[in-house]
Amino acid sequence: MTIYLNNAASSFPKPPEVHEAIAECLATAPSHEGRTGLERKAGHATWECRENLARLFHAPDPANIVLTSGATEALNLAILGSSLHGHVVTTAIEHNSVLRPLKKLQDARGITLTVVPCDANGWVDAESIAAAVREDTTAIVVNHCSNVTGAILDIGGIARIASDRGVLSIVDASQSAGIVPIDVQESGVDLLAFAGHKSLYGIPGVGGLYLREPFRLEPLKVGGTGVRSDLIEQPRMMPMYYEAGTPNTPGIAALDAGVRFVLDHGVDEIRRRVRRLIAHLSEELRQVPEVIVHAPRAAADSACVLSLNVADLPCEEAGYMIEESFGIAVRTGLHCAPLIHRFIGSAPAGSIRVSPSCFTTDQEIDRFLDAVKTIATVGCAA
Repeated sequence: MTIYLNNAASSFPKPPEVHEAIAECLATAPSHEGRTGLERKAGHATWECRENLARLFHAPDPANIVLTSGATEALNLAILGSSLHGHVVTTAIEHNSVLRPLKKLQDARGITLTVVPCDANGWVDAESIAAAVREDTTAIVVNHCSNVTGAILDIGGIARIASDRGVLSIVDASQSAGIVPIDVQESGVDLLAFAGHKSLYGIPGVGGLYLREPFRLEPLKVGGTGVRSDLIEQPRMMPMYYEAGTPNTPGIAALDAGVRFVLDHGVDEIRRRVRRLIAHLSEELRQVPEVIVHAPRAAADSACVLSLNVADLPCEEAGYMIEESFGIAVRTGLHCAPLIHRFIGSAPAGSIRVSPSCFTTDQEIDRFLDAVKTIATVGCAA
């Protein structure tokens, strides 16, 4: 591949600082001192990572940020660790990392589930979510940004609905963290899960969960913490209560470097750059009669993702042509979000997803556009 446009799956390239942080971590003798991140001192990499994440998300206490193996573990902790019962509200744009834990609760606890539909662009308005809340609702679980269309939901408005109704708000920020401004205090979300390897520029195998109330959840796992080994129960100290086992120190070092990159360059500036590329893609693709674009028309309503289909061509076939004939990496299929495609018109096979990053050049976007236009002209005529 000569051009990488699959950053919604995992970002590439990584900033040089990330490579350097991993190399330094691996070249340094492991230290067990304060390995859970409890040591609040300058120079302690794990704690500094929490501090930088707290700065990014405007979290009041870095100790309320739990580091996990990724957004999937974070969402499992948020959903399965909650005492959810009765009724739960979610949306049609959710990733399987939300849908499958909720399905597990349906089977194990007998919860009922309302899936709020989205529009043709993947947008779900807060009023529709409010209308779905019932007297027995215990949680609202929503995606901040669709990983199929890029549509951004109003998590502040949704969290206020949850708070007013006395229910838990759980937000999946896998696609938005690092490219859409997030203020957990202003929005009032209870739990916010994020991936480290997408727009935070870390590596796979690390992510996290912000908890507004530290001990609201039951841990998914218990075990060694490196301190308080005299206790046979899991120590109730943040964040070790949720972080049993040896931490992924190279992944944490990479995440810290990636978050610092985002903080140094600014979320607004990164978003401005990517939003301009998405706007150019959307405008050009909508002028091709054979191409169907699945994304909000206004780039301001989208993050870093756009999906499309080329009429009469299966998305896997068109994606294969883009990769093999033009050397451009994209993603095809359902994108682990099976419900949204019925609403945006890409069911049952899914769509071609293109997702640039702040490192993507105008020339790379133009080459992708040329590839799609060629395929639309030649492929559909064949």
